[in-house]
Amino acid sequence: MFSTERISTLRKSKGLSQEVLAEQSGVSLRTIQRMEQGDTVPRGHTLQALATALGVPLDALRTEPAPPAEASPVAAPPTTEPQWPVPPAPPVADAAPVALPTDPDFLQWLNLSALSFLVLPLLNVAVPWWLWRTRRHRIAHVAELGRRIVGFQVLWQVGTFFLMLLALTAQLVLFRRFHVALPELWLSVLIGTYAANVCTVAYYGAQLRQGRLNVYRYRL
Repeated sequence: MFSTERISTLRKSKGLSQEVLAEQSGVSLRTIQRMEQGDTVPRGHTLQALATALGVPLDALRTEPAPPAEASPVAAPPTTEPQWPVPPAPPVADAAPVALPTDPDFLQWLNLSALSFLVLPLLNVAVPWWLWRTRRHRIAHVAELGRRIVGFQVLWQVGTFFLMLLALTAQLVLFRRFHVALPELWLSVLIGTYAANVCTVAYYGAQLRQGRLNVYRYRL
């Protein structure tokens, strides 16, 4: 039987945080947290992905078998030599997990980097992605937060494109059928989507300042 305690022990012995294990295995951070709390047991592809990320065979994640029963002691033959007590071996200290340092200021910069779309389109995806790639294994919470920010910005970019396309199509139809020109239609859509993104970044920036990391829940 596979043991969640065994997975947690292996993770700590290799000095991996939950965020780094989630990044290297492709398993969500929430799944790893629930697994180590005993709320769920990984199966199938999830189990294989965790074993690969930990660098151990799949059988290493099983519950360790109980040691065999000791045989009844056999009386030692009498001897005239003194039986000196053997000193116990010193205990082996468990490997301490390596905790990533926290940097709330960098988390704020990671969030605010999405506003680079005000300078040039698609920078709102490229800049957070670059910051996430360079610091995800160095600073706590960057792996998950960066993934959420990039996912949200990709979703916003795609949504903005289709809304602009719909607005231009509607403007063209109105002009051809009713000879009505509404140049402000696509401009209103552009301003509205840009304002929504700015407000979203500002709102979640305020959440991060209060220490709340559960932001950008709606992402790809």
